[in-house]
Amino acid sequence: MKLFQAYRVLALTVGVLLAFCTVVALMKYLLTEGSSLQRFGEDASVMWAVHGWVFMIYVVVAFVLSRRAGWTPQFTILALVAGLVPLLIFWVEHRVAARVKAENPELAGTA
Repeated sequence: MKLFQAYRVLALTVGVLLAFCTVVALMKYLLTEGSSLQRFGEDASVMWAVHGWVFMIYVVVAFVLSRRAGWTPQFTILALVAGLVPLLIFWVEHRVAARVKAENPELAGTA
């Protein structure tokens, strides 16, 4: 799989996992104590570990892509931390895709 494609898949995976984990975490505090949905939230908390592992792979791939694409340090940092703020990664992935396609079409495979 090409680097840019791997970045996009990982970004979307991290974003979905983080959104899911955030909703599940809110269940613990917003739902009635002992309800079945609250227990589901506690049982599904293992997904935070999955998000963590996928996020670490995302950071490595995003960093390598940033070096090959010649991004500024600020844009690189934004891309690296986007997976820590729920829903931010979807906006950043869109910006990254547009930037790579415009500035480095050979990385995007559209050359």
